[in-house]
Amino acid sequence: MARRKKTEEHENHERWLVSYADFITLLFAFFVVLYATSNRNEEKEKEFQESIRHYMKIFATVAGPAGSDATGAGSSGAVFDSIDTVKKTVNLRYELQRELQKIIESRLSEKERRELVPEVKSDAHGVRIVLSATAFFPTGSAKMRLPATKALGSFADVLKTVPYRLVVEGYTDNQPVLGGQYESNWELAGARAASIVRFLSRVHGVEAHKMSAVSFADQRPVASNDTEENRSKNRRMEILISTDRENED
Repeated sequence: MARRKKTEEHENHERWLVSYADFITLLFAFFVVLYATSNRNEEKEKEFQESIRHYMKIFATVAGPAGSDATGAGSSGAVFDSIDTVKKTVNLRYELQRELQKIIESRLSEKERRELVPEVKSDAHGVRIVLSATAFFPTGSAKMRLPATKALGSFADVLKTVPYRLVVEGYTDNQPVLGGQYESNWELAGARAASIVRFLSRVHGVEAHKMSAVSFADQRPVASNDTEENRSKNRRMEILISTDRENED
């Protein structure tokens, strides 16, 4: 039997088109993805810009620079001016705190400072002179003791000259008021704050229009009220020299 002759396969010269088509498809997909990821989202950009403006407006409001643009629509340098003013305000608070500490240390003994004026500190609102309400007033009373008047007199000249608002804040522990002329800690703390304001105005000539008295009662403790030592820390008065804004005559 004769052997069948093997049919010769036809060579395909167009197979490169398949690879080329795959390459073009991948290239197209790559550029689509690239375009999609680089496409600007105007809404997101607006939200971001607004958040930045709002954040910087807070800085400008806290600093309170004279002639500042409250809307934040000023020149591009206004933002940096506001931040610079904030830094200056912070430095001013620390400097005022240090000066007060030096004056009190020079006019009161260590024992008097520890018992009457345990702390001078600064925070975002200004400089605070912390007074011990236990040493300043008898229990349930708003009439100041004699050592308290000396303590106030040691720094009254500073309060008289600074161009800032003064807020005298009264605090108590969480123990209820029993007997006496005050029905609650609210009235007691408020009366004590008013007593200090009246003394500073009448005796030392601190301008009454830049002072105010506030009562927080037992609502803002600095320590838990579980021990007598901690309760004594909560029974305090604080004179806030508010550097948020200069006092205007």
